Amino acid sequence: MPRSGSNGAGGARPLEWTAAAAILLVPLAAVMLRCGFADAVPWVVPSRTPWIMAPLPVSAELRQWGEVEVPATRFETRFVPEAFAPGSMLRVRALGEARVWIDGVEVAVFAPPAGRGHAAGSVPLAGQGPGVPLNLSVDVRNAHGPGLLALTSVGVTPPMGTGVRPSDWLARVAGGAAAPAVPADDTRPNPRSFGVETPREAVVRKSDTLLALFVAGALAFWLVRRRFGGRAGRGVALAVPLLATLAWLGPLAARVLRISPRVGFDARHHVAYVDQLLATGLLPAPTDGWSTYHPPLFYALAAGVQRLGLGDVGLKALPLLAGLGSVWIAWWLARRLFPEAPERAGLAALFAAVLPVNLYSAAYFSNEALHAGLAGAGLAALVALLLARRAGWGGVALAAGLLAAAALTKFTVLVTLPVAFGFLAWKLLRIEDGPPRRAFALLAGFAGIFLVLAGWFYARTWLMTGTPVLGNWNLPGADQRWWQQPGFHTPAYYLGFGESLVHPYLSGFHSFWDALFSSFWGDGFAAGVTDPWHRHPFWNYDFMTAGYWLAVPATALLLLGIGVLVRQTLGDGSARRRLALGFLATAAWAATLAFVTLTYELAFFAQAKAAYLLLLTAPLALAFAAGYSGVDAWLAARSAHVVRALLCGWLVAFAGTLFLGFAG
Repeated sequence: MPRSGSNGAGGARPLEWTAAAAILLVPLAAVMLRCGFADAVPWVVPSRTPWIMAPLPVSAELRQWGEVEVPATRFETRFVPEAFAPGSMLRVRALGEARVWIDGVEVAVFAPPAGRGHAAGSVPLAGQGPGVPLNLSVDVRNAHGPGLLALTSVGVTPPMGTGVRPSDWLARVAGGAAAPAVPADDTRPNPRSFGVETPREAVVRKSDTLLALFVAGALAFWLVRRRFGGRAGRGVALAVPLLATLAWLGPLAARVLRISPRVGFDARHHVAYVDQLLATGLLPAPTDGWSTYHPPLFYALAAGVQRLGLGDVGLKALPLLAGLGSVWIAWWLARRLFPEAPERAGLAALFAAVLPVNLYSAAYFSNEALHAGLAGAGLAALVALLLARRAGWGGVALAAGLLAAAALTKFTVLVTLPVAFGFLAWKLLRIEDGPPRRAFALLAGFAGIFLVLAGWFYARTWLMTGTPVLGNWNLPGADQRWWQQPGFHTPAYYLGFGESLVHPYLSGFHSFWDALFSSFWGDGFAAGVTDPWHRHPFWNYDFMTAGYWLAVPATALLLLGIGVLVRQTLGDGSARRRLALGFLATAAWAATLAFVTLTYELAFFAQAKAAYLLLLTAPLALAFAAGYSGVDAWLAARSAHVVRALLCGWLVAFAGTLFLGFAG
């Protein structure tokens, strides 16, 4: 990369392309290898020996919680072998510990080598006689998911196993009634999601409002273009965040403040954390409650608000203001990175202001919104450092301090720290012309400030539990184990999509992409309830549900914008801007890979929730703005102003519908 801030005449240098390829491929390969070869990962790949399971009804309820004894899933079948070849055996694979019984006699026990996940082994059949019925039973105990079995015979005529005919097997859980086993499937939809409105029904019911918004947007395009021409961008860039602030502090706040702090994802546990701080004045141990493993900053601020006597209003104001902060961070980043395209700042602010995952995260009492706001501010501070001609101690301290504050709010930001350190090192050692001693001092200062401000909490957790990062999924104690369906994943879960466009609520049972789409463009996890019929009454669900269809073009523009930004990162232009864009792209990639890894390590329905990527609000807003402005510029170059007006009409209908879902 060039050593100055001037344009890179030749575009991306070979070293940049090599670094970009390594950033993309090396961690992706590590994730795939971990998924494919780690016994502890509940990853099931269908093969010639299919996996079977008990036909449990689909449910979002927690299982195993508070129970020390792990129930057994018994698989049993009866077959009559006609012949045995030398070396005849049964090959057994299980998700969990497996105990094999032949004619009522236990003949083998196979345990997962990692204590959880897969177990495998072989059972010889040399002592069995041809023509004699064989009664085979396998008990599978899995403390972290359903018991799964894959079994095949070697040297037996006719062949038998779970792949011959799964329905030949009976399955019973914890001694319950036996029922025919079914193929292991992690894409079964939750039938409770069928009981509420569909996007089609919602669009029909709200068609008048949607049409009015669309017409208003198209007319506004013509009026603004006629009155201001190409000068409209700067006005829009400033007007949008100001109007968003009024909307958030007006109708949205009025709606949000009516929602109890105990409504939302794990909300009552977050409130309990605050109550513990108020009652004792001491930081609870990570094992004292369901949410006390979280870093303490959000809860300490909430306790301070309570001591001021602001009550529930003060508690709800914390995440609301943090969510609004993400809107302004998106606006600032777009304006700073693309001063020549002011309309992008307005588009980025609009995207963040109406983004449902930001809206509902700001509405419920949890640490998500504050973490996203602080992490976004930390990323923005790093961008400012990378764009500066010469990094200074003030900028380094600000970036490290904001990222430390984010790390004291939630763990997610930790995956961006190596990225931040690496790009800052590249900037100091390859872009700037200063002495190496200064560069190393600034890097040491960045790391030191972060460790001093945030390291104590992780050291404390390590000393108390043996690990610096503890979650409610790995709390010590046999009675602390729990799991949620499906409890395992197959490739089909990561390759499917479409349920969220038909039955969006709880559609995350069907696929990873449905989980992400439904919780990104709406409150698709229904604030954590197990049945959408029991959703709280404060949202306008017709508008929210209609928004899923309007979000399809937005998703296309978002993906297009990601491609545009990647091209600008590796293309011509300012070396400092390309470095800043590369940093945001790499941080987003690191967070995304960590998110995907967590979904297959903890193969639970609620794990693939878009709120866990909320810290990427600003980079995603940049991508949406790049995608929309790129399409609009392409149309303008071809004088397709009618199509541009239609595009603007969609934008207004889309943004208005999303916002009305929460404030309408």
